[in-house]
Amino acid sequence: MNICVLVPHADTASQAGVRIRYHRIDRALREAGHSLHILPIQEMAGKNLPAHDAYIISKCHDARALLVAHRLAGSGKPVGVDLFDDYFSQVRDSRHAGMRYWLTALLESLSFVLCSTPAMRELSTRLAPGLPVHVMNDPAPAFDPAQIRATLKRKLERALESRLLRVGWFGIGDNPQFPVGLTDLAALGGELTRLRGQGFDVRLDVLTNLRSMSADGLAMLGRLAIPYAIEEWTEERERNLLGTSLACFLPVNAQNFSVAKSLNRAVSALCSGSQVLSSGYPLYEPLAPFIYRNGRQLLDDLIRGAPLLREQTVPALSRLLGDLASPAREAQSLVAFLDRHRGNAVTAKIVTSPSAAVIYGKSTAGNVHKFAQAIGALSVCSPFCAANLNFDIQITAAADGNSLDVLVAEQHVPSLARWIQGLRSSRAKLLGKSFLKLNLSEVLPDLQPWGSALTRMDSLMSSTAAYPRVMADVETTVRQLFPGIRCYYSESAPFPWHVHAAAAVPARLEA
Repeated sequence: MNICVLVPHADTASQAGVRIRYHRIDRALREAGHSLHILPIQEMAGKNLPAHDAYIISKCHDARALLVAHRLAGSGKPVGVDLFDDYFSQVRDSRHAGMRYWLTALLESLSFVLCSTPAMRELSTRLAPGLPVHVMNDPAPAFDPAQIRATLKRKLERALESRLLRVGWFGIGDNPQFPVGLTDLAALGGELTRLRGQGFDVRLDVLTNLRSMSADGLAMLGRLAIPYAIEEWTEERERNLLGTSLACFLPVNAQNFSVAKSLNRAVSALCSGSQVLSSGYPLYEPLAPFIYRNGRQLLDDLIRGAPLLREQTVPALSRLLGDLASPAREAQSLVAFLDRHRGNAVTAKIVTSPSAAVIYGKSTAGNVHKFAQAIGALSVCSPFCAANLNFDIQITAAADGNSLDVLVAEQHVPSLARWIQGLRSSRAKLLGKSFLKLNLSEVLPDLQPWGSALTRMDSLMSSTAAYPRVMADVETTVRQLFPGIRCYYSESAPFPWHVHAAAAVPARLEA
């Protein structure tokens, strides 16, 4: 089987999520006669689709994913999404309305859903009833029992001799939406003080992303009762940290976003020969025989030379990881799942050209615009969009503030509904491009748009009031101009972000 994983850009392939999740099963897939290709989604903009047996959309949270899924469904190709994180269950949080829209729009073209934890499987089943869901555990790194035994012996001897316990913390230290990372470390870091005593001292080494090392982030760490050092995360520094740390401290808070996380950090720590101390939510319960929940217990076990992970327990860890994080097993189960559901591909009947349109809101992503036009989708400028791009359709507030003016690029006029082509119109030029100009009150008299005058005001309050209705009117307009077209929204601004599930279409106009 030839599997294609679509990622936002080329750099994503080297980031931790993709590296852990996909690179670690690549060898096992190849040895079994399969192949895995990680492809920046922008490369799907060609006229011909790459020849893969199944497609997985990974971390592409913009309209390009919607367009690709729509296009693949139209070709009968099986396509799914890998839901890494829970940005969807916080239904009362308006900041995530865009993510909820993205997933809702994406699901109609999907054949399956992938995730990495039982918590995400439960959420996926609720959000996408009827779609098959597969849990692919994050695979463990290379596991060498002899090397781990030697590392464990070296770390314990060094700790007992120096009376210094080196503890590591690594990961993303912040999130724009949730209190995680350094917040958890500061809030639950009191557990580390239990490692002090009986002649031992503690030092904490922190590796995290540069963005999280703000004044606020460092101030939080300043409240820890133990000395610490902090550096920017790199893959090499993580290897060095895991190689020198006697233990890794992995605190977890109990919010939905955090409890849906995978076991990968604990697995990485254990495979490096480090003890794991975790406080807060018991995320790492499946690894319980090797997880400390109490710092004092870890210290006592070290003093008597019998920590949970020691030379004698390495075989038990090997068996446990074989059940929970084996690259070969995860690769085999993924292929079996995809093969079993290959016949479930959604086949969307595409009868129009263009078959899709992207409606841009307050904040427009240029790469989405380029991608849409490259695959033959329409780029639609809404009244909220201020970007100066060569859009295919421009919809603006009319001078009277009671209607909308519509400009349709000349090359798309032949695709307009026939009854519209016969209406009175004028011509206009914009950015050197010729347009057919239509007045919405004449073309769609039953629509009665509301709030268009508010789009001229540079005010969050006016935008928030007008956004849902105006964007729905824009979608209705596009769908009537180009019958059968599928519309998607592209909006990078956090506020306002609310659109109707489907734009209302007057019954007379549908006929």
